[in-house]
Amino acid sequence: MNEPPRQTGLLWLVKWYFLLTLLVFVVDIFCVFVLWSPNGSEKLESVFQQEITYLDLNPDQVAFLVNLSQGIYESVFVSTGIDGMVQESTNTRSPETAHDFINVIWPVLETATLGLKLFSLRIGILILSLPFLAVVTVVAMSDGFVGWYLRRTGGERESGFIYHRAKRGLAWSFLLLWIVYLVPPVPLDPRYLIPPFLFLSGIAIRLYVAFFKKYL
Repeated sequence: MNEPPRQTGLLWLVKWYFLLTLLVFVVDIFCVFVLWSPNGSEKLESVFQQEITYLDLNPDQVAFLVNLSQGIYESVFVSTGIDGMVQESTNTRSPETAHDFINVIWPVLETATLGLKLFSLRIGILILSLPFLAVVTVVAMSDGFVGWYLRRTGGERESGFIYHRAKRGLAWSFLLLWIVYLVPPVPLDPRYLIPPFLFLSGIAIRLYVAFFKKYL
């Protein structure tokens, strides 16, 4: 029996991104209502505020993070009608059942809103770190190309094992960064967290290019 094709590359990363987004929400709910009860929402807000203090951003970067957070909020709450439902429930002419329903689910909505703020902040930081990833990629590819050229001209042996492991390692380095940085609702300083993963991705890119088996 033929095995189904394995998802790789961008499609594989997109699938895991959406799964991690759901995991972030589940972890936030668990921490707020189980680990940090009864002041869970205040604790989650303090995590967001403390993480802000770790960052030394210029006005353009702050504006980018604000716009990104607003865009994510609108795509999650406004476009789905949740924000409108909450606003409508505050209307004095709305049915009493609407008020009761919002009061029941409000703790969950508040947790989702606070978690989304923290999630948006971290996504923005990852986007702002893309220039560093670009530099690491260029340096690693350049060094890898030199190694590939010397190996091809020197008649050294091929190593499909290293090539395929490096290809998978590159994808897993991104996934591991997402898990470690996006999921835990605890204060994390990206200045110390992101560089090790950039280093790991650089090694994977270097090996991926150096042991590429076809002519570039």
